[in-house]
Amino acid sequence: MLPMNPHTPFHEETRIRLTRRDLIRYENLLRDSLSRVISFKSYSLFFPRTPVAPEAVWEPQDRKLLIPLILKGELLGIFVARGVGGRPARTLLAAYPAVATLCLENLLLYKMSITDPSTGLASLPYMLDVAAREVGLIRECFRPGADSRCDVATLGHRACMGLVVLRFSSMPAVVRDCGYLFAEQLCALLADELQAVVPEQAFAARTGDSEMAVFLPTATPRVCRKVAAEAVRKLRAVSLLHELRDEEIGVSVAAGFANYPQDMNGAQFERPEAEQARMLLRKARTAASVAVEDAPGTMQQVMGFGRILAEGGRVQEVLPMNRVVISLGAAMDAREGQRFSIWSHVRHASGISGGAGVSGAQDEKPAAPSVDPAVPPLPSGARQEHTLMYKGELVIMEVRENSSLAEVMHLGDPAWSIAQGDRLTLLPEDKDVSAAGAVSDDGAAASADPLTGLLRHRDFLARWTRDRDLCSGYTLALMRLTGESRQHGDRSPHAEQLMAQAAEACRARLAELQPAGGDAVSFGGRYGLNSLIHFHPDVPVDKVYDCYTELCEHLERKLHIEAAVGIARHPYLNFRKPDSLENCQKALEYAMLMEKPRVGVIDTWALNISADKLFSQGDTFAAIEEYKLALLADENNTMAWNSLGVCMAGLGRHSEARRLFGEALQRDRRDVMTLYNLGHVCQNMGEYDEARQYYRKCLKYDKEHVFALLRLGQMAEQEKKFGPARQYYNRAARLDGAQALTWRNLARLCMRQGRPDEAREHLHQALIHNPQDAISLQLLARLYLEGGDDPEVASVLARQAVALRPELKAGWLDLARALEATGRQREAAEALSRAAGL
Repeated sequence: MLPMNPHTPFHEETRIRLTRRDLIRYENLLRDSLSRVISFKSYSLFFPRTPVAPEAVWEPQDRKLLIPLILKGELLGIFVARGVGGRPARTLLAAYPAVATLCLENLLLYKMSITDPSTGLASLPYMLDVAAREVGLIRECFRPGADSRCDVATLGHRACMGLVVLRFSSMPAVVRDCGYLFAEQLCALLADELQAVVPEQAFAARTGDSEMAVFLPTATPRVCRKVAAEAVRKLRAVSLLHELRDEEIGVSVAAGFANYPQDMNGAQFERPEAEQARMLLRKARTAASVAVEDAPGTMQQVMGFGRILAEGGRVQEVLPMNRVVISLGAAMDAREGQRFSIWSHVRHASGISGGAGVSGAQDEKPAAPSVDPAVPPLPSGARQEHTLMYKGELVIMEVRENSSLAEVMHLGDPAWSIAQGDRLTLLPEDKDVSAAGAVSDDGAAASADPLTGLLRHRDFLARWTRDRDLCSGYTLALMRLTGESRQHGDRSPHAEQLMAQAAEACRARLAELQPAGGDAVSFGGRYGLNSLIHFHPDVPVDKVYDCYTELCEHLERKLHIEAAVGIARHPYLNFRKPDSLENCQKALEYAMLMEKPRVGVIDTWALNISADKLFSQGDTFAAIEEYKLALLADENNTMAWNSLGVCMAGLGRHSEARRLFGEALQRDRRDVMTLYNLGHVCQNMGEYDEARQYYRKCLKYDKEHVFALLRLGQMAEQEKKFGPARQYYNRAARLDGAQALTWRNLARLCMRQGRPDEAREHLHQALIHNPQDAISLQLLARLYLEGGDDPEVASVLARQAVALRPELKAGWLDLARALEATGRQREAAEALSRAAGL
């Protein structure tokens, strides 16, 4: 390669160029750069369709300065500054184009700092920064009541996002065989193809030498899977001719994706936003690593992080005493007590191939081949086929970071042993286990865990299934040691000793919970490396709660062991006996959120938290059932009434939602969240007077409720009361952190008042704060069309708007206008047909 010319700008050696879209994207940086030289009160950008003179133009009657934005001889746009002083404008008029060019060069330098020079994709730090900001926006959507700064209906912001990681597993071999420069050229071709696949609102980044990623705001798992599958299909078709070898070289591609908040849980939501962004990338990389190993050579090598636990596990190592190491760990959300079925691909000869060489079927690699010594070798020339064979079941005993230690519960056929590479499939939670033959009648001493003296996991479940029918009522208590060293399966010499000490403390402290009479007695068992579970028949739950509270305090005070306990009682509501174990898990999740001592009982709040988790995962109907159970436990739970109303409103059942919000308001007249929700649902039903009353009551108890002010402003704007509407918007804009929420509303108001320049400024500000605001993109596209600007820019903005909100009819109509103006009649007709269908 020839050395770089020292007189050539270094940015000319890269694939990075500045475009008109970049002017919109980095408009705030351009404004700040020019404001250091030019003093102005307001500004806007124009994109003329025809060439203009390269000189700046001063219009004294309007105090307006028009500066051409020219870089490397190309006119990118015009910066219009308003409120400029006449004397400096006339004095420096000839210098302004050069000043603007310097600002554009600085803008290009900034773009280069956040872009990979070889591929033109975004850099890893930039993608993580954008993801962290998106995490912040999503977290705002989940903040309750008046503290929230996000409103889905106001912003059009969907509280989710996704990261797709594309792993090129054969790229190191390409580097080894063809060299680094050839690999860089191939990466550039892959990047170009990936850019064509990425949706309008998303962007691609290079995250490693053999890895690229796609950031998808507002994306659900279904959208991520669709984009990942399309990217894998397209990138597998990319190849580059290696002249020396006279061979087309490509790469193998696999994709993994993770979604926020669906693939996050528990304390992960409490981490800093930047930390959560990196955790999401790690989860996507984990999914990509699993996809690389899963069915190599198939056309659909895509794995979502949420599916790893269900279908992505493998046996990594076989240990003595029926123990195995599996590829699922804390990083994949595995936990103690989970059960998996074991499967293996069994090969067998189905015939003799036609030739003496390697048959075509042998070129096809099986999915996760099993290295099983019990499988006999195939005859020479035989064609091998693979059949899934069930081998048995295992249960996780110890969870580590990226793997787990599991115990084989039973084998399907003793002749077929567990082998490295066997596949795992997650089984439903154990709710009912047959006790036949599982434990002996004398108390299962023979199946006791040697470390704690308690029953093993499977034996505890079997005995509980038998003994729960011998008493009128019982309590299950699930204890988890929550020390940081044991959350990820620490193998320090003292960890198992601490577990033994905790079990001994349980025996001593829980002796008083033995029932006075009856056929059933209290007993305990292991529930993984750091968990214990106890069964207490015919003991009042209050007594159990007090006893476990004292036990947790004793463990921390004497043994320095932090513990959390979830308690479930039966009978409780309409739950069946097998549901008690799941209720224990819900109570434990509730306890983990408490202050010490962390002891939670299944009650209305535990059910409420469980319902919130289901709702955040997108399972609205399951969340509705759980909220109803929370209300069945305590009808005065206003949070459950309110959350249930939100679910109904999301399903379009506004009358039912209004009734539920009314129930919540009867129990707490000053609940700001309920007052706002009532106003919102009344507004959607067209009852504006009542909606206005609820919004004003909301402001009575919380004068800084941003969304109540915005809603009142919108209703005033609809009634063409522009003065009061502007007052409400300005009140909202004065609140800390609320300016970004008001720009779009002020822009729409300015458009109705015939002030397009001011509207354009507000929309630019709105997009600076939230680039995924579909309504702002659509309104800005309309302004560019009506202002006679470049329709290509308008079409780009309209495409982004409809990509974010496919149901936005106005966006499709504006896209059709923009496409028609650029001469793409067929695409314009298609956009019109989409609009007609809405």
